[in-house]
Order: sequence, then C-alpha cells, then structure tokens
Amino acid sequence: MHRAVAAYFPEQPAEQGWAVMADYRGGCHCGAVRLVLRTARAPGDWPLRRCTCSYCVRFGGVYTSDPAGHIELTSRLELRRYRFGQQTADFLSCPACGVYFGAACEVEGAALAVLNVRVLDGVALDLASAQPMDFDAESVATRNARRRRHWTPLVLAEPVE
Repeated sequence: MHRAVAAYFPEQPAEQGWAVMADYRGGCHCGAVRLVLRTARAPGDWPLRRCTCSYCVRFGGVYTSDPAGHIELTSRLELRRYRFGQQTADFLSCPACGVYFGAACEVEGAALAVLNVRVLDGVALDLASAQPMDFDAESVATRNARRRRHWTPLVLAEPVE
C-alpha cells in the first residue's frame, strides 16, 4: 500500500504548484534499514537507468531518481559506504545483510541520491526497460552538475558514533 499526500512546489506556476505525492517504501533483507521514496511520479513514469560501471553491474542495480521528490533513508546501524573511481559518491549498503540501496553524494551543500529500485516493496516495474548509462568519461564537475539536476534530495538518519 502506498500513501498519497499533497505537496506544494512554489517554484512552479500557481496552477501547477500542487502535486499528489505518493510514498513508496522499502528496505533491506534483515530490516535494519528502511526507506521511503516520496514522488509525484507514478512508477510507470519513473526513469529507470542501469549504470554499466563494474560495481553496478556486479550488484545488478537499477536506478531511479526524482529531483522534485525525496528519499528518507533510516538505519539503526551505521551504513556501509564504498567509494571508487572519482571518489564523488558513497555507495550505500546494509552492514548486516549487505543489501545495496544506491549512491549518495553532496553537491553544493545538498544531499542527493539515486535509488536502487530493487529495494522497494511491492512496486511492479519493467526492469528490463532500464536504459544503460555510461558515466566513465564525465569530469567531476560534469558529474556533479548532472547529479544536481537529476538526483533525488536525501534525508539520511543513522546512528552517530
């Protein structure tokens, strides 16, 4: 079951400023990490991407994002973070069961993420339609600009040591 709420976007014209947002929930296998994706887009309208880097290929990640929505990721354990390549994003997984959630970064003070849709509960998606993406040739500046335009704002809550 997905919960719908109304949200106001003041940057849009008044007649388009209200959108019905739905919450899509998910989490890891052991239950230590839970998340909510809040978006006005219906699942059939989500952009699905499949990164072709060696990490994403090994984990089978299929990603979506919505810059007008947000992701709330809550963990009762400190998340496992992994960086490689240009070292510009944390690839997040549960430290107990290993489920991979997606990547997160900070750009211009904004916490942003792209979500591995495989962690969502009960959302039917055509994973085979995911568009292959190759970001290997991007500079750090180009990569961060793309993330700022396309990734989803992130609220992350985990234990602090």
